[in-house]
Amino acid sequence: MSVCQYGYVGPALLVLPLFLISLVNLFVAGPPLKTIIFDSTGADYGAKLPFLELQVGGTGARFTLTPQDEITHFFVLTCYAPSFQAGHYIDAEVKGSKLHLTNKPLNSGTTRGRAQVHAASGQQVNTLQVLQPLLGFSEYTITVQGHTSSGVAAQLPAMEYRVTYVPSRFSYTQVCVRAIFTLTSLCMLVAYTCAMAKSNRTRELGQLWMTILLVLLIALNDPLYIVRIIVGGNQYLYCISMLGQIAFSGGLFLFWLVYADGMNNPHGEHAICTFYLPKALLAAAYVACASTLFLAYGRVPDRLNLAAVQEASDSTQHALIWGLSGSVVGVGVWLSVFVARAVYRLGWKKVEYIYTEREKSFVGITIVFVVLWLCGHLFLAFHGSRGSWMQLQLPFLTLTNSYLILLTHAFWPDDSEKVAPADTQAHELGHRDSEEHEGGLLDDDED
Repeated sequence: MSVCQYGYVGPALLVLPLFLISLVNLFVAGPPLKTIIFDSTGADYGAKLPFLELQVGGTGARFTLTPQDEITHFFVLTCYAPSFQAGHYIDAEVKGSKLHLTNKPLNSGTTRGRAQVHAASGQQVNTLQVLQPLLGFSEYTITVQGHTSSGVAAQLPAMEYRVTYVPSRFSYTQVCVRAIFTLTSLCMLVAYTCAMAKSNRTRELGQLWMTILLVLLIALNDPLYIVRIIVGGNQYLYCISMLGQIAFSGGLFLFWLVYADGMNNPHGEHAICTFYLPKALLAAAYVACASTLFLAYGRVPDRLNLAAVQEASDSTQHALIWGLSGSVVGVGVWLSVFVARAVYRLGWKKVEYIYTEREKSFVGITIVFVVLWLCGHLFLAFHGSRGSWMQLQLPFLTLTNSYLILLTHAFWPDDSEKVAPADTQAHELGHRDSEEHEGGLLDDDED
């Protein structure tokens, strides 16, 4: 296998797929969210679409949603009453129905005790928002009711209703891209495993890690996403997918720390307690915080932003968020120290002779990957708008797959000596230096 000069080609091979997937996002997938607005001006109001029907009458409003062929993942109902009598409130209840199961309660919400007073008009403003993930039901019914302070039914005022959902066009584009990435990663895993089995050379640490990362990459590409879209949503499959993505991040962090530290002593003995254990504990802290945060509070690690942190009122949730952030920062700082130490000790000119092509590829590609990854997450944290995290799902997925493909090429098992070991190159460099030194002594004797 020919050696690729990743110091020059690597950045382009990471950026080019991002550009192509951005075009797919823009011209094929379309917007990640759509919103339909209804304005009811009186006690009786009705509207009908192929997948949604609204009937408003007296003290209640009823939505009937049929998500097939249009709505995927979830929908959000927002009810806005700009003028409501003091003490009155509205509530909503979501029910699902399918074959052999009718009107199962799923979710509810209320504005009781949370109404605000408009500063200019002095009127009470009620805003109710209910988010409902799709759970495999063929039909969803949302009932909105008005109540007085004593709980008696009250007539609904003029209101604005907004239904926001993920359109099928966006999700089907993700299905196609994820299917391609899943098939590609599976083929890479099979080919890489076969190449490892046929190779006669001693297994290197980085090569064993690549096998693990390729397995976790399949989980990151989320083949269960396709199943969830087909069945109309499934919370258990969603949890498995999220935990698989968290496991990939933890495995990648551990690989970075172990391999970057091992570059400084590639053939030395690595003690478990002093070399592996601290790194494993840091990666485990990330996995534990991220998994608990998701399972207990529904917070996905890569979708956290400043607004989400400020909204968290529970002290345990705050502690988990800080623990998650601290573990990620710890991995970044520790990795930077390892890379900086190696480069500083040897100097960039000597890196060419001391390090193997695999190690140079790892350093160069990883730096570019981390910079692009940080740029995306910083944008989400500070400037992300509604649906931004969904719009960036495919770019992040493409970036990670491109990174793993380049690393797989760099660590590909090869029986030839095209990628010389670091100690052999160092020995040759020292041999050249000794020859030049001896030549200099002979020249002095001749003088």
